[in-house]
Amino acid sequence: MSEPSAVLPSILDSIGDGVVLADEQGNLLYNAAAQRMLCPEAGEAGAGGTAEKPGLYLPDQVTPYPREQLPLARALRGEAVDDLPVFVRHPRQAEGRWTSVSARPLRDESGSLRGALAIFRDVTETRRAQEALRRERDWIAAVVDTIDNLVVVLDRQGRIVRFNRACERVTGYCFEEARGRTLWDLLLAPEETAQVQRVFEALRAGQFPNQHENHWVGRDGSRRFIAWSNTALLDQEGAVEYVIGTGVDITEHKRLEEQLRQSQKMEAVGRLAGGVAHDFNNLLMVISGYGHMLLGRLEAGDPRRGEVEAILRAAESAAGLTNQLLAFSRRQIVQPKVLDLNGLVRNTDKMLHRVIGEDIELVTTLRPGVGKVRVDAGQIEQVLLNLVVNARDAMPGGGKLTLETAGVELDQEYARTHPDIRPGWYVMLAVSDSGKGMSDETRGHLFEPFFTTKEKGKGTGLGLSTVYGIVKQSGGDISFTTELGKGTTFRIYLPAVPEGEEVIRSTAGCAPETGARPVSGKAGAATILLAEDEAELSKLIRQILEQHGYTVLEAADSAEAIRLGEHQAGPIDLLLADVVMPRMSGSELARRLTASRPGLKVLYMSGYTDDVMVHHGVLEEGVTVLQKPFPPELLVATVRGVLEGPESR
Repeated sequence: MSEPSAVLPSILDSIGDGVVLADEQGNLLYNAAAQRMLCPEAGEAGAGGTAEKPGLYLPDQVTPYPREQLPLARALRGEAVDDLPVFVRHPRQAEGRWTSVSARPLRDESGSLRGALAIFRDVTETRRAQEALRRERDWIAAVVDTIDNLVVVLDRQGRIVRFNRACERVTGYCFEEARGRTLWDLLLAPEETAQVQRVFEALRAGQFPNQHENHWVGRDGSRRFIAWSNTALLDQEGAVEYVIGTGVDITEHKRLEEQLRQSQKMEAVGRLAGGVAHDFNNLLMVISGYGHMLLGRLEAGDPRRGEVEAILRAAESAAGLTNQLLAFSRRQIVQPKVLDLNGLVRNTDKMLHRVIGEDIELVTTLRPGVGKVRVDAGQIEQVLLNLVVNARDAMPGGGKLTLETAGVELDQEYARTHPDIRPGWYVMLAVSDSGKGMSDETRGHLFEPFFTTKEKGKGTGLGLSTVYGIVKQSGGDISFTTELGKGTTFRIYLPAVPEGEEVIRSTAGCAPETGARPVSGKAGAATILLAEDEAELSKLIRQILEQHGYTVLEAADSAEAIRLGEHQAGPIDLLLADVVMPRMSGSELARRLTASRPGLKVLYMSGYTDDVMVHHGVLEEGVTVLQKPFPPELLVATVRGVLEGPESR
């Protein structure tokens, strides 16, 4: 190589990168930066490093570069080397330095190889910054993958560029499967695609609608409801480069919200139904009471008896409807007993066969040892009958009906999503059919009173609402699964009674609903204080009692009853009070009067059980209630029974 000009060293020393020139014999020329980096007395011969020579290492920072792979050696063989990473470490230096080396062969005018040039650029700080950035990115990625929230990053075309593990858990897709796919092609419910595309377009336009909700559809077809908070990352020109969505899976929250909304709706409808039934029962009492009195005045052969009997039959049918409303609203008075549910189902077998007909196969699977339940047997038979009738109607062409019992444990998770249920052991009664199933619209209104899918005149819509009310009043729960074309299963859960436990409350004081004792002769000279706020009903009851020899003090409300009780000079033998009255309940009235008249006996009348003396429809011990509407003979028989019986509460 020719002698460099006098100005060349100054030019090379002004360069910040290390420059090394080598001739064909391997003689080296260093600029000042190269001397600082490489210790010029070592040259490339010291590739392995000694006590005084630097070592040039592969990127693993441990293995010395093979001599023949060093950049100048390769350039002296005629190769071009670009951005070769070389780690330089000198024994006297505390830390090594990262360099990026490029080398080129030098040729004369004839093309003959005359030497080589290598440029060493110190990239230590750049490498440190890159490593710090990598660690920060790894840390951020670890945090993003650890959090429960969904995080998805989209480019400006809506393609997925980041997808954390929460997204993987919810969707069943791994990140590599999702990468590069648009959100709407991979995950969105079809009916929500247009909405999300509009949100995305608005984000790209800088309008930032940062809150929205939508469904994601997973690999298995399951839908999850996601609430999103969105933000946009802008490029240097201020345009949206990426959209970051942070989502919360609110599927369970939405389900609980819908359950609460449904529960509140059912409670509101129940209160309305109970109130209507209460008022309607008072009207029915007047109709049936005067009807019975009128019927008693007609001779056996009188042609008008048929007309009066028709009125009474209609009143009785109406009373049946009000009882169904009371069952739905959980305001019936029940008489629970501990019984074996398996035995109850077996006892209904013949009846159910008659109900379903010959074209439906009835299969009964009763698991032994499921435990006992505390229920009103008549009500549970009504539940079973209603469910079986519904199942039969769902299989007009025949099919299979299955009754099944089992002991199950409902855990805290079930109780959390069913607020009326406590964790513990339950006896399950399942009724399954192979019928046509139910639509989403039907499922949403299934237990509402007067909702029916049957033709006009073929159903009242009170069957399943009655089932719902009875099960809830029994402390249980009801659920169902259905699929169009594949049938429906209703599952009823009733609290299991621990072995040996007796019935908590006695209902011996509850007046019978049917089968009243015949009344003969006069009842005697007893004085009855009647408290009933329905004027026509009060007038009727007074007439019936006076016809049977009783003295009746009639009060239009509790306040008047208290005044009569205070001013009556003679004895009062019985308080006959409506349970529900304005300003003061019948039970509070009884407490006030029995305090001043200790021997006073009490008989209640009620259209429903909205009173403190009745807990979830179960009477306190010693309380007697006449369930409206009741016939005159039952009123007289019950009054006589209370007067002749022990002191009541």
